[in-house]
Amino acid sequence: MLRKGRLKRFRKIINTMAKYGFGQLIHDLGIEELARYPLYRKHTKGSHLSKAQRFRMAMEELGPTFIKFGQLLSTRTGILPEDYLIELRRLQDNAQPFSGNQARKIIEKELNLPLDSLFESFDETPLAAASIGQVHKAVLPGGKKVAVKVQRPNIMKTIEQDLEILEEIANLLDKYTTAGRLYNFTGIVSEFKRITLRELNYQREARNAERLYNSFLHDNSILIPAIYWNYTTPRVLTMEYMQGITLNNKEALNRGNFNKRIIVEKLSRAYLKQILTDGFFHGDPHPGNIGVLQGEKIYFLDFGVVGSLTDGQRQTIGHLLMGFITGNSGQVLSSIIKLGIVSDETDKNELKQELERLQEKYYNCPLKEIQIGKLLYELMEISYKQQMHFPAELTILAKTFFTLEGLISELEPDFSVAEILQPFGEEFLRDKFSRKRITASFFNYLLNFKHLLEIFPEYLGAILEKGASNSVKIKIEVIEIEKVLHRFNNMINRLSFSIVLASIIVGLCFLVRSAEYSFFRAFPIAEIGLILAAAMGFWWLWAIVRSGRL
Repeated sequence: MLRKGRLKRFRKIINTMAKYGFGQLIHDLGIEELARYPLYRKHTKGSHLSKAQRFRMAMEELGPTFIKFGQLLSTRTGILPEDYLIELRRLQDNAQPFSGNQARKIIEKELNLPLDSLFESFDETPLAAASIGQVHKAVLPGGKKVAVKVQRPNIMKTIEQDLEILEEIANLLDKYTTAGRLYNFTGIVSEFKRITLRELNYQREARNAERLYNSFLHDNSILIPAIYWNYTTPRVLTMEYMQGITLNNKEALNRGNFNKRIIVEKLSRAYLKQILTDGFFHGDPHPGNIGVLQGEKIYFLDFGVVGSLTDGQRQTIGHLLMGFITGNSGQVLSSIIKLGIVSDETDKNELKQELERLQEKYYNCPLKEIQIGKLLYELMEISYKQQMHFPAELTILAKTFFTLEGLISELEPDFSVAEILQPFGEEFLRDKFSRKRITASFFNYLLNFKHLLEIFPEYLGAILEKGASNSVKIKIEVIEIEKVLHRFNNMINRLSFSIVLASIIVGLCFLVRSAEYSFFRAFPIAEIGLILAAAMGFWWLWAIVRSGRL
């Protein structure tokens, strides 16, 4: 239930939705008694427009929280019709700036010093304004130019209030609508709440920027502004001022005679590195957040939205994209299943058929015509139909690719990120099968096996204890027992074959090293152990083959 202070805002949201012609939805949720605006009017605001356009306008009128939520919904294909998704992708985070005097007071309160003692100069006219904050240009003592991002007054209170109301609306949707039961709006809002609250903390944003700064430390063509921590708090962020041209300034770009082909290639490589190599990426690549300097050097701004992938997710996404480009449907299917959460309702055969149909659509399609963001949206839509759910980071990834490719198509229409994905993918595979990574994986497997051995006696004891107390009931129906046992035996033998073969391959990877490591000079104990393991493996395989049950 909503707290008392939230009811007024809840009524405003309901009345706004009714004003734009969504009275039926309010009725379906059982909250029509809160509406003061007639639910069914002949003339709703924007009645000459489509429902999708009116839905976007309602989100814009409701303010920053709903604009950001609409942007998130635009990435969830399958939940809303395509015309709604198109409209929601047009949502812009445009906000009126607040006064320079208010910005001054917030900075002084956060940094506990008068503004004049903090900066040599401070421009009270903001460079840019958004729903959460605005940016001012300033000069530090010593002459260093900086950009100071100041959080909007009372924005934390406003957003927290709206998030609580969104949670209540999501509960009603899940309870009273078929779509809610199918798509779990409570989970979507929970994910949105986590992302939004992270974005409100400027110290977290500063850490994001610093992490990306370190990632590109040795790449002079990609620049991340340095953070000034002594001038940074949860509500104030001070970073290096980048004297360049943002990519939304087309006239300045044209006047500067930049090579746009080089820009989009560098930008694409920078994102593929972040996603496939680092597993940590800038998640909001709209034109105002990316700029260019002379020499086609690229810089990034605004690090509030980032994506973070586990090592497993990063590798699986690499396999997914490479599998799609090479036409390997089995690789695509296994990658989708690894990335998502498979429910009891998921039909894997139907999922595979849908994925194969999607691959046929792109079969023999030139790489420059493939849009990775659109492809990820289509893959997610297919999977949602099969009752699969994905982690929030995959949604951010799809939105990032989609926005990036939209930006690139405006700069260089004949270029596609997919064009450099294949050569980049080859680098990704070389890294995956490097000696260092194989060694790390091998020891991870050993640690997991050790953990399994440690917990096995405890679990076995619990099972035996339940069995002794007759609290375990097992019902087994066996048909044609001999066939079942024979198949089980075959399965065990094949598993053994796979394990031994994998062990030999891993061992050979250790042997295939650089020329400076000779057979006799580099750890001979390892080679001896490998030879013994290979001999035992071949003996075991020979025994299986002789049994005739391979």
